[in-house]
Amino acid sequence: MVLLLGAALWLCGSPAPAATPLDGMWSVTITIPQSPNSTLNQALSVTLNVSPLGDSLVGRMTITDSQGRTVGGVWRQVGKHISITYELPCNAGDTCATLVMMAKLKADRLKNGQVIVMWDVPDNKNPALFQTSMGSFTGSRGQ
Repeated sequence: MVLLLGAALWLCGSPAPAATPLDGMWSVTITIPQSPNSTLNQALSVTLNVSPLGDSLVGRMTITDSQGRTVGGVWRQVGKHISITYELPCNAGDTCATLVMMAKLKADRLKNGQVIVMWDVPDNKNPALFQTSMGSFTGSRGQ
């Protein structure tokens, strides 16, 4: 019996090492279109101050842009895959947007970052019911 148990444990191998948690300070550069139908991109530099997950599935963070505006956001991590969601700071009369960011966390870098931009412009032909655009982002731990 002990031999069977030992063989089963050997076949299963050791558990995969836990991924580095996202919590901490991050410098991130986001590249998205300037507006819903624009062919011109804008680069946004932000600092993420990511709180630990704790016992929750979703963590909280603050995002500060290069103009010093700070907003709240949420994040989630499954293994090395992370997702971040937040509302871009927006002035009255501007076209506003929500960013959904997805990347792979590798050591102190965010790799292959993709951004879905959901603009506050209604679009009944889009399954999200709002105009959407795609973008990208990169990030590294620290400032």
